[in-house]
Amino acid sequence: MAIENPLVIAVLAVLVAAVIVLGLALLRRAPRAAPGADPAVVLLQQEISRLAQQISQVGAQIPRDVGVSLHQVTGQMAQRLSENAQALQQASADTGKLIADINVRLGELGRSSQEILSLGQDIRSLQQIFQAPKIRGGLGEIALGALLQQIFPIEHFALQHTFLDGQTVDAVLRLPGGLVPIDSKFPLAAFRQMQDASDPEQKDRARRQFGRDVRRHIDDIASKYLRPSEGTLDFALMYIPAESVFYDLIARDEAAGEDDISAYAQKRRVIPVSPNSIYAYLQAIAYGLMGLRIEQRAREILKGLQQLNGDFGLFHESFKKAQRQLNIAQSNFAEAGERAEKLGGKIQQFASVVEPPAADEALPRGTPHPEERFQTRSLER
Repeated sequence: MAIENPLVIAVLAVLVAAVIVLGLALLRRAPRAAPGADPAVVLLQQEISRLAQQISQVGAQIPRDVGVSLHQVTGQMAQRLSENAQALQQASADTGKLIADINVRLGELGRSSQEILSLGQDIRSLQQIFQAPKIRGGLGEIALGALLQQIFPIEHFALQHTFLDGQTVDAVLRLPGGLVPIDSKFPLAAFRQMQDASDPEQKDRARRQFGRDVRRHIDDIASKYLRPSEGTLDFALMYIPAESVFYDLIARDEAAGEDDISAYAQKRRVIPVSPNSIYAYLQAIAYGLMGLRIEQRAREILKGLQQLNGDFGLFHESFKKAQRQLNIAQSNFAEAGERAEKLGGKIQQFASVVEPPAADEALPRGTPHPEERFQTRSLER
C-alpha cells in the first residue's frame, strides 16, 4: 500500500536512518563472533541484518511511493492550475468586455453630459431672451392664436384686432351679440421676484408689487378694449400663458386688507384665464356657437321647406291642369271614335243599299268602263 502522506514518509525515513546508524554502531563495537561466540550476540547480529534488509527494502519503496505521490500531487496541482487558468482567462475576458462596455457607457455619458451642458447654455440663453417683456408677450400671443385656431373656424375670431383709435388687442371672438376681447398678459418679472424672495418681508413686498402689476394689466384691458360703441361685449378675457403665475394669482391670500385679484378682476369685468381654463371657456363658447349655427340651419331648412311647399303647389296646379286637359282630350278622342264608328256604319249601310250594275251588260255599246272614265278624268286633271 503506497504511503501518500509526505509527513509520514519523512518520519519513517528518519526512523530508518536512526536504526541503521544504531546497528552500525553496535556492529563496530562488538567483536567478531568466534567459533564459540555467545548465541545472544549471534542472534542480535542476525536481527540487525534482517532489520537492515527490511530498512533497505523500505528505503527502496519510499522513493517509489514518494514519486507516485508527487506525480499524483503534481497532476492534481496541474489540473487545478489549468482550471484556475481557464477561470482566470474567462474572468479576464469578462472583465475586458465589462471594461469595454464601461468605456462605451462612459463615452455616452460624456456625450450626454456635454449635450446637457449645451442644453443648459441654450436654456440660459432662452431665459435671457425671454426677460424682454415684448418677447414674452409675443410668445403668449402665438400660443393664444394657436389655441383659437384649434377650436374655432376662422370666421369666428380675429387676431390683432384694431379699434378706431389705433389700439390693438391680441384677439377677439366674434359672437352673435358682439366681440369678446382677449389680451395676453405675462407679469413674469414680479412673479419671479416674489418666488426668489427669501426674507418674509421681501416676499410680502414682492407679493404686493405682483398684485399691483396684475391690477394694472386688468385696468389696461378694461379701459382699452371694453368698447360697446364699437361692438364689444361688456367683458374681456385676460390670458395668462403660465399655469404657475395663474395659480398664484387665483390662490393668493388677501394682503393688508386689499381685495384679492380675482374679485378685483370681476369688478372690472375682466376674466383671468390660463391655458387650461381658457380651453373650457372657449369650448363653452364654441358649443354656444354650434347651437346658434344649428338654429340658423334649422331656419334655413324651414325656409327651404316653405319654398319647396310653394313650388310643389305650383306643380300640383300644373298637374291638375294637365290632368284636365288629358281628360278633355280623352273625352274628345272617345267622342271622335264613336262618330267614326257611326260614320263607318252609315257607309256600310249605304254601300249595301246602292249596288253597282253587273259587269259590262248594263253599259250601252260604246260607253266607256267606269275605271276608264276615272283614269281619263285623272289624266285630264
